[in-house]
Amino acid sequence: MFVFLTEILKRDIVDRHGRWVGRPYDFMAKLDELYPPLTSLVAVHPGVSRRFYIIPWANLHHVAGHFELKQPLESLTPVKKYHELGVATLRQNILDQQVVDTLNRKLVRVNDLHFLAINGDLRLAHVDVGVRGLVRRLGWERWIDRVVRLASPHASYLSRTQFIAWKYIQPLSIHDASGRIQLSVGQEELRHIPPADISEMLMELDPFHRAALLKTLDVERQVDIITELDLKWQKALFEDLDVRAAAQLIERMPADEATDLFQSMGRRDSNRIMELISTRKARELQELMLHHSDSAGGIMTKEFVIFTSQMTVGEAIEHIRAKGAKAETLHTCYVIDEEQKLVGMVKMRNLLLESNDTPLAKAMVRKPPTLRVESSFRDVAYAFEKYHSFVMPVVDNKRVLQGIVTMDDVLSRVIHETWGEKTAL
Repeated sequence: MFVFLTEILKRDIVDRHGRWVGRPYDFMAKLDELYPPLTSLVAVHPGVSRRFYIIPWANLHHVAGHFELKQPLESLTPVKKYHELGVATLRQNILDQQVVDTLNRKLVRVNDLHFLAINGDLRLAHVDVGVRGLVRRLGWERWIDRVVRLASPHASYLSRTQFIAWKYIQPLSIHDASGRIQLSVGQEELRHIPPADISEMLMELDPFHRAALLKTLDVERQVDIITELDLKWQKALFEDLDVRAAAQLIERMPADEATDLFQSMGRRDSNRIMELISTRKARELQELMLHHSDSAGGIMTKEFVIFTSQMTVGEAIEHIRAKGAKAETLHTCYVIDEEQKLVGMVKMRNLLLESNDTPLAKAMVRKPPTLRVESSFRDVAYAFEKYHSFVMPVVDNKRVLQGIVTMDDVLSRVIHETWGEKTAL
């Protein structure tokens, strides 16, 4: 048997002597379970000074359309503000809140909750995100249904339900001390949503909810999502983070993205973060900030894999295993001489097709097309179109390798200049 929260809130609560206690106001539940069982009922006794009673589910009978206590009314202790206990509750943290629908990869608002009644327990089975759920909450369902039936007896409104199983829901409205609700099921589902989709969800949320969503994910996943955001959204998000959390993300962000973000920040904020990141990362960002933002040097990254021409193919592959985890791309790697000058490039495809003992000098393409550090963005875009490249190296006037520019950076800038900033689709 299924029942809606809207219906439950209208039921009476009596003690074991039949005396009226009040009505349900909220519920506590084990939100880390697949279909959470209710663990406590928060009863409200109306009056001049409203009182709440927190009643463990084990002390209740749910029978004949009402709740019956197993103890007398006098055994209950009234409280004025039950939410100060720091426990997530359905009315506070789920109902009327935005949540992530991990099945359809979008944000939805919860209009009602749907419970399964079984063996005296109530378990949260679905959330209702449809218009009908909102109408039911307002108490207009009977009248709206009558009007719709008269106007259109076969209207989809009368038969269509918009339920989402709880296992696909990740709450965002959080009020406990840690700032998040830990849901193992929700997190596992969330990991399968592309970062670009989650970044669009972030743009629809208020600052508190953005932080709550990010806190449910590990740092690497957070970085993947943040780098999908436009710069103004990145800046807004970082303003809501404490300095240590911001430094942790900057440390793992691609250098070109982190540089743009640093340049958009105030000097005080950027200096505080710079003090907490590693010396290597700080030096890398400082070098990139010397270049004009609309030049190849301004959009390049220094996170790539380099080889020496004395290596064999097998040694190069082992080098990728050791150093490639933080590289922007492994599609193309570059070969330098003892003076750090670019002498060639080698594509991963070629490495995999050659035998391990083949000298790298035989597998590489000599004198590949390059970008100059001072090249304008217009020249960079034309070079990518001319050479049909996914990635291009950036060199100085002595052909010393300085960094790489990838196609996604070029495409992002072209889209931004052509159509403006991204908005949620």
